[in-house]
Amino acid sequence: MLITSLIATLLATTAAVAPAQAALPSPFTCRYVLWPWQGGFSADLFITNNGPAIDGWIVHWTFEEPTQLLGVWSAEMKMPTPHDAVATPMPWNKVLNTGSMVVFGWTAFAPKTEVPDDITVNGIPC
Repeated sequence: MLITSLIATLLATTAAVAPAQAALPSPFTCRYVLWPWQGGFSADLFITNNGPAIDGWIVHWTFEEPTQLLGVWSAEMKMPTPHDAVATPMPWNKVLNTGSMVVFGWTAFAPKTEVPDDITVNGIPC
Protein backbone atom coordinates (compact mmCIF):
# COMPACT_ATOMS: atom_id res chain seq x y z
CA MET A 1 0.00 0.00 0.00
CA LEU A 2 2.86 2.37 0.84
CA ILE A 3 4.53 1.72 -2.53
CA THR A 4 1.25 2.38 -4.41
CA SER A 5 0.79 5.65 -2.54
CA LEU A 6 4.41 6.65 -3.21
CA ILE A 7 4.08 5.92 -6.97
CA ALA A 8 0.81 7.90 -7.18
CA THR A 9 2.46 10.86 -5.43
CA LEU A 10 5.50 10.68 -7.73
CA LEU A 11 3.31 10.60 -10.87
CA ALA A 12 1.18 13.52 -9.68
CA THR A 13 4.31 15.58 -8.90
CA THR A 14 5.86 14.78 -12.27
CA ALA A 15 2.72 15.83 -14.14
CA ALA A 16 2.48 19.07 -12.15
CA VAL A 17 6.00 20.21 -13.08
CA ALA A 18 5.85 19.44 -16.80
CA PRO A 19 7.06 22.53 -18.70
CA ALA A 20 4.54 24.54 -20.72
CA GLN A 21 5.21 24.79 -24.43
CA ALA A 22 5.85 28.27 -25.74
CA ALA A 23 3.85 29.55 -28.70
CA LEU A 24 5.79 29.38 -31.95
CA PRO A 25 6.29 32.60 -33.90
CA SER A 26 4.28 33.02 -37.09
CA PRO A 27 6.08 31.83 -40.22
CA PHE A 28 4.51 34.80 -42.07
CA THR A 29 5.32 38.50 -41.99
CA CYS A 30 2.69 40.82 -43.44
CA ARG A 31 2.98 44.47 -44.39
CA TYR A 32 -0.23 46.29 -45.31
CA VAL A 33 0.30 49.52 -47.27
CA LEU A 34 -2.71 51.83 -47.44
CA TRP A 35 -3.42 54.78 -49.77
CA PRO A 36 -6.69 56.37 -48.62
CA TRP A 37 -8.65 58.80 -50.80
CA GLN A 38 -11.98 60.53 -50.34
CA GLY A 39 -14.59 57.75 -50.17
CA GLY A 40 -12.21 54.83 -50.61
CA PHE A 41 -8.68 53.48 -50.71
CA SER A 42 -6.10 51.38 -52.48
CA ALA A 43 -4.00 48.88 -50.55
CA ASP A 44 -1.23 46.37 -51.09
CA LEU A 45 -0.48 43.41 -48.86
CA PHE A 46 3.09 42.06 -48.85
CA ILE A 47 3.41 38.55 -47.38
CA THR A 48 6.82 37.04 -46.65
CA ASN A 49 7.12 33.33 -45.88
CA ASN A 50 9.75 32.71 -43.21
CA GLY A 51 8.72 29.07 -42.76
CA PRO A 52 8.59 26.01 -45.00
CA ALA A 53 7.42 26.39 -48.60
CA ILE A 54 3.65 26.36 -49.12
CA ASP A 55 1.66 25.49 -52.23
CA GLY A 56 -1.40 27.70 -51.97
CA TRP A 57 -2.45 30.38 -49.52
CA ILE A 58 -5.62 31.95 -48.19
CA VAL A 59 -5.49 35.38 -46.58
CA HIS A 60 -8.34 36.64 -44.41
CA TRP A 61 -8.95 39.95 -42.63
CA THR A 62 -11.82 42.19 -41.63
CA PHE A 63 -12.76 45.82 -42.19
CA GLU A 64 -14.35 47.88 -39.41
CA GLU A 65 -16.39 49.92 -41.90
CA PRO A 66 -18.57 48.41 -44.66
CA THR A 67 -16.36 48.11 -47.74
CA GLN A 68 -17.20 47.57 -51.42
CA LEU A 69 -14.49 45.96 -53.54
CA LEU A 70 -13.75 47.76 -56.83
CA GLY A 71 -10.74 45.92 -58.26
CA VAL A 72 -7.94 43.56 -57.34
CA TRP A 73 -4.57 42.60 -58.79
CA SER A 74 -2.31 39.54 -58.37
CA ALA A 75 -4.95 37.58 -56.39
CA GLU A 76 -8.56 36.50 -56.41
CA MET A 77 -10.52 38.34 -53.74
CA LYS A 78 -14.00 37.89 -52.33
CA MET A 79 -15.93 39.73 -49.70
CA PRO A 80 -18.52 37.35 -48.19
CA THR A 81 -19.85 40.30 -46.16
CA PRO A 82 -19.06 44.04 -46.38
CA HIS A 83 -16.69 43.54 -43.43
CA ASP A 84 -14.85 40.31 -44.41
CA ALA A 85 -12.17 39.89 -47.07
CA VAL A 86 -10.64 36.67 -48.38
CA ALA A 87 -7.83 36.52 -50.94
CA THR A 88 -6.44 33.48 -52.75
CA PRO A 89 -3.53 33.22 -55.19
CA MET A 90 -3.41 33.28 -58.93
CA PRO A 91 -2.01 30.12 -60.55
CA TRP A 92 1.36 31.82 -61.09
CA ASN A 93 1.90 32.99 -57.47
CA LYS A 94 0.40 30.18 -55.39
CA VAL A 95 3.74 28.63 -54.36
CA LEU A 96 5.42 30.64 -51.64
CA ASN A 97 8.91 29.28 -51.03
CA THR A 98 10.90 29.84 -47.85
CA GLY A 99 12.15 33.43 -47.81
CA SER A 100 9.99 34.52 -50.73
CA MET A 101 7.34 37.23 -50.84
CA VAL A 102 4.05 37.72 -52.65
CA VAL A 103 2.20 41.01 -53.04
CA PHE A 104 -1.36 41.68 -54.13
CA GLY A 105 -3.59 44.69 -53.91
CA TRP A 106 -7.06 46.14 -54.34
CA THR A 107 -9.16 49.26 -54.47
CA ALA A 108 -12.43 49.70 -52.63
CA PHE A 109 -15.09 52.18 -51.60
CA ALA A 110 -15.29 52.72 -47.84
CA PRO A 111 -16.45 55.63 -45.67
CA LYS A 112 -13.28 55.25 -43.58
CA THR A 113 -10.44 52.74 -43.49
CA GLU A 114 -7.53 51.63 -41.31
CA VAL A 115 -4.82 49.00 -41.43
CA PRO A 116 -6.44 45.73 -40.24
CA ASP A 117 -4.93 44.01 -37.19
CA ASP A 118 -6.39 40.54 -37.80
CA ILE A 119 -4.66 39.39 -41.01
CA THR A 120 -4.17 35.63 -41.21
CA VAL A 121 -2.40 33.48 -43.80
CA ASN A 122 -3.69 29.90 -43.94
CA GLY A 123 -5.32 30.55 -40.57
CA ILE A 124 -2.08 31.72 -38.93
CA PRO A 125 -1.92 35.35 -37.69
CA CYS A 126 0.74 37.54 -39.31
